[in-house]
Amino acid sequence: MQDVKGIGEEGKTLKRMIQEGDRLYGETGCYHGITDPSLLHDDPVKLELFHSRMMAALISGRETTRMISGSPFVREVAELCIGLFTPEGDNITQSTGIQVHIRCMGENIKWMINNDWESEVGIDDGDMFICNESVMGSMHPADVYDIMPIFWEGELVAWVGTVIMEVDIGAVSPGCMPTANVERSTDGLRWCGEKIGIADKLRRDFEVKIELSMDMPDMFLLDRKGAIAANIRVREEIKSLIREFGLGYFKRAGRELIEEERRNQIARIKQRTVPGRYRDFVPLEYYMSEQPVTWVPARKDSIRLVPLEMVITADGGILLDFEGAGEWGWHPFNAYPAAIWGGLSIATVQTLSYDGRANLGSLLPFEIKAPVDSVLNPSELRRLATSTVWSPLLDIFGLWFGKLGEAYFLRGFREEIFNMRSSAGWQMYGYDQYGMKRPLMLSPLGNFGPGATGVCDGVDNAGWIATPETDMGNVEIWEMFVPYLDFTRRFEPSSCGFGMFRSGLAISGCYMMHGSRQAIASGAIGCAHDRIIPNLGMFGGYPGGKRNTILVRYRDLQGVMQQRKPLIHRIGDPSQFGKDIEGEVTVVNYMLPPIEVKDGDMLVTDNCSAGGLGDPIDRDPSWVKADLDQGFTTEEIASRMYCVSVTYDENAKEWKVDEAETESLRQARRKQRLSCAVPVKDWWKGNRERIISRDMHPLLLEMYQSSMKMSQSFAEEYRDFWSLPDDFAL
Repeated sequence: MQDVKGIGEEGKTLKRMIQEGDRLYGETGCYHGITDPSLLHDDPVKLELFHSRMMAALISGRETTRMISGSPFVREVAELCIGLFTPEGDNITQSTGIQVHIRCMGENIKWMINNDWESEVGIDDGDMFICNESVMGSMHPADVYDIMPIFWEGELVAWVGTVIMEVDIGAVSPGCMPTANVERSTDGLRWCGEKIGIADKLRRDFEVKIELSMDMPDMFLLDRKGAIAANIRVREEIKSLIREFGLGYFKRAGRELIEEERRNQIARIKQRTVPGRYRDFVPLEYYMSEQPVTWVPARKDSIRLVPLEMVITADGGILLDFEGAGEWGWHPFNAYPAAIWGGLSIATVQTLSYDGRANLGSLLPFEIKAPVDSVLNPSELRRLATSTVWSPLLDIFGLWFGKLGEAYFLRGFREEIFNMRSSAGWQMYGYDQYGMKRPLMLSPLGNFGPGATGVCDGVDNAGWIATPETDMGNVEIWEMFVPYLDFTRRFEPSSCGFGMFRSGLAISGCYMMHGSRQAIASGAIGCAHDRIIPNLGMFGGYPGGKRNTILVRYRDLQGVMQQRKPLIHRIGDPSQFGKDIEGEVTVVNYMLPPIEVKDGDMLVTDNCSAGGLGDPIDRDPSWVKADLDQGFTTEEIASRMYCVSVTYDENAKEWKVDEAETESLRQARRKQRLSCAVPVKDWWKGNRERIISRDMHPLLLEMYQSSMKMSQSFAEEYRDFWSLPDDFAL
C-alpha cells in the first residue's frame, strides 16, 4: 500500500517522521540515529555560527513581542519565551525567558500531528495554532502557546512557538490562576490546537470569540499579535538561514544540536555528580474546606505526600521517581506528566544546561516515573482543574535543586550548591481605578532569595524557580494596572534560611487598595506549603522563613493619616505584628478564599527564601555585623540564631561584635543542644508508639493513608522502617 503523501521530508507525513525518529532513537540510543555528528566534527565554528544566528533570531523575536504587548506580565516581567522545533516537534533551541514551556510546546505539536491535524485540520504556510490544554501537554490555562509552521518550497521544515502568560484567561474566580475552582470548566478558556489564523492573519471569528468571552479582550488579542509578529520574524530569519546554509545543512544541523546537547548533558552529569540514590519528600497542603465551590466533595482540606527519589546512574542518566505520591483531588493543583517535564525543563537550565544551548537533548538523559492516579498523574482528564499546577511543581523542583546540590558537593563542586523557594501573594477581580470591571492582575509576588551555596551566602532577591531572569517590574507600571498604591518593597530579615552561609533575602511588599469601588481578592498560589515548611536546609542549615499573608483594615484611616501617624509598611517580627494598629488585622493562610477588599485596605505579603547551609552558630561574626549594618538582619536574630553578641555604637553609627561573649554564647548553645538530645534508638521507639496508636493530626493520618493506598512499595518500606506487622494499616 502506497503511503499518503505528506508535507514532511521527502513527502513523508509528519506522523511517519515521528515514528521513524522514535525508532532510530530506540535502536541507537542517539537522537534521530545520529551516531556520528559529522557537522560538529567537520566544522564546529560553522555550526556555532548557525546556532548563534538561530538564538539571535529567537531573542529578537521575544523582544519584538515585548514591545507590542500591552501586558505588564510581558513588558515588565518578560513572562514569555520562544522556541524553534523540528518538523516532529522536538526543540532545537530556545530564547531567553520562561524556558519551562519548551518541551511542553513540543508536546502540543506532537499531539496535533499524532491526532491527524495534517490530514483533518490542515497545516499550511501562514497558519497559526493556539494551545493551552493541559491534557495535550501545556502547563496551565494562563500559559498560552502560539505555534506556527515554517515551510520551504512546500515542505514543512520547522515550527516556531511563543508562550505568553496571560492576565485574563476568562476564569470564573479572581485572577488568572484561580484557587476557588475545582473543575476545568472554571479554569478559563481552553484551546486544543485550534487554527486561529490563516496567511499570517488572525481569523475574525476567533477575535469575536475573545471579544465576547473576556473582560480584557484587547490585551489578550494584542498578545496574540505580538506572538504572531515574533513568530513571523523568526520564520523569515530561518528562511534566510536556509538560503545561506542550505536546506540539507539546516535539517541536519538542527538534529545534531539536539544530539550534541544530549551527549553534553550526560558528560556534565558524569563529571559533576556522584551516582547514587538521593531522597527527600515534599508535603502539598491544600485547604479547600472554606473555598466557595459548588462541587461538595471538593470542600475538604488535605495534605498529599510526594516522595522525591533521584537516582543517578553511572552512565550519566537521572531517574526522578515519585513512587508513593498521594492521590489526585478536586482542586486546581493537579499536575500531568507533561507539566513535570516542564518543571524539570526550567530546573535544568538553572543547574546543568545553563550555557544557552539547552534543548530537547538536555532532557533525554532523564526519566520520570509519576504513579498513575497520583496528584502528579491523574487518569481523570476531562474534569479536573489545572489552573494552579505550579503549586506542586515549584516546591518539588525547589527541593530537587538541593538534591542535585548534594550530588555536586560529593564530587567537590561547592559553588554550584543551592536550592529554591517560592511563595504566594494576592490576585483580584473587580473594578479598577478607571471604573472598568476586569481581572486586576496578580499583585507582584516578589522576588526570592535562593539558597546558600557551599562557599557563600545566597544572592539577595535574585532567584526564582520559574525563570532565571527574576524581575518584579516597575512599581509605576503595576500601579497603572492595579488599583493600589505600592507602599514598600524591602528586604525582610526573617525571610532567609539561617546557616553558616545564609540564603538570600526575599523582598516583601505592602500595598494599599486605592481607586476601586469594589474588588474581590484571593490567594495567588506559587507554592504548596503553608504550615509545613519545606526541608530546604542543607548540612545543618535552617529552612527559609514562614510566609505570612496579612490583611490590615484601619478603623479610621483618614484620622491616622491626618494625625501623621505611621502606617504599616513592613511585618518585622510576626509575633508582634499589628499590636499597635488601631483596626482589624487578619493573618490568612496562603489559600485565602475570595474576600472583598476596600479602599484603604492594606495587603501585606511577607515572602520567604530558601535554605541555609551549615550550622548557624558557625557563621563568621563579621558577616553578621555586615548584615546588621545594612539592615539585612536584626539584633534578635544575631543573638538567637547566630549566637553573636552585638551592641550598636551611636557615635560610629555601626554595630560592634563582642568576640569573647560571642564565643561564650556559642559554647552555651552547644551544651544546651546536648542536654536536649536523645539517642536515635529512643526517638525511634517513641515515634513508633505514636504510629501504632495513630497519634497524629487527622490530615497527616489521611496523608499517609493516601500514599500507602497508592503504593504497595511505599507501604512496605514504611512498615519495614518502623518494624510494623505486615498487615498494619493506618
